[in-house]
Amino acid sequence: MPDFERLVRQHLKKVDTYASVDPTEELARSAGIRPEDVIRLNANENPYGPSETVKEAVAKAHLNIYPDPNQRKVRAALAAYTKQPEDRLVAGAGADELIDLLMRLFLERGDRVIDAVPTFGMYGFCARINDASVVSVERDESFDLDLEAIRRAVDPRTKIIFVCSPNNPTGNSVTEAQAVALLELGPVVVIDETYFEFAGTTLAHLVDRYENLVILRTFSKWAGVAGLRVGYMIASPGLVRHIFDIKPPYNINVAAEAAVLASLANPAPLLKNVRTLVAQRKRLEAELKHIQGIRYWPSDGNYLLCEFGREGKKVYEALGRRGIFVRHFSHPRLRRALRISAGTPEQTDRVIEAIKDESFELTGGRKTR
Repeated sequence: MPDFERLVRQHLKKVDTYASVDPTEELARSAGIRPEDVIRLNANENPYGPSETVKEAVAKAHLNIYPDPNQRKVRAALAAYTKQPEDRLVAGAGADELIDLLMRLFLERGDRVIDAVPTFGMYGFCARINDASVVSVERDESFDLDLEAIRRAVDPRTKIIFVCSPNNPTGNSVTEAQAVALLELGPVVVIDETYFEFAGTTLAHLVDRYENLVILRTFSKWAGVAGLRVGYMIASPGLVRHIFDIKPPYNINVAAEAAVLASLANPAPLLKNVRTLVAQRKRLEAELKHIQGIRYWPSDGNYLLCEFGREGKKVYEALGRRGIFVRHFSHPRLRRALRISAGTPEQTDRVIEAIKDESFELTGGRKTR
């Protein structure tokens, strides 16, 4: 029998599987509870989901017809929403696909990608799949960008610098001055604005001045359609043309297209949910202030990074036994930290109750005030 293993690209054998979240049924099984009792606060998903109008539009989508490979209606709707020309816009099957397409467009074997850790793991994952070297520059003590360290890391083979704003999982945003400093270095700078609607600030206007700037956004978080996988890119017309040349022709399926058009036709109820989630994040912040031994970092997203008095994995397990699932990390600086997504008021009640009830254990022996 032929040995297919020898045919596999050698660098792919060394790539670690991306640490994704489990489906609700698996989380329920691990906790010994019903799936409907699971509280998913581990993926920054929107618990409210899409609006009724969006659901109706998806239900009416013509599933037997291929979508428009040129994304005409989608780009027109995005242009109205973003106030950007259509030739600066292209959509993808989630921001993840666009990250991978950027890698395919710019990277040769051995080229370098810089990210600022701790951050979203997909940048490094996609770079390794594309046989690039990943240079992870540590953020400073407050998790802000270390611009001087990034500058030192740039060399002639550095093609892309990725920064997330607000950063996932730390929640802090990139300033315009920081973005300009990165753009002046020369490589393509990708600013991931996945949580733009929660933060309310953008650097997309810099595309007017810098052809090496790419802005990424998604419908997963604010519009509540993570399961449909749809994101988009704002970039120079020339870069967008290259992405259109190499993307799969039908990468935005008709259900996702229908969801985008319906979401942008009436964004008001979705943005109302965004405001509710921001309010719940702020409420969680206010409650945690009164618990000794728990520290959190101010966030511009729909999540909060919290540090406990013991290993984050242990706290994760304690909350999981109550049916509350959050995100823990392997990065050394986050070994005592968890990221908690903003949820509904009822979900926030459950989280606060669980942390207070088990505060002696969760904080490493420090009692609640």
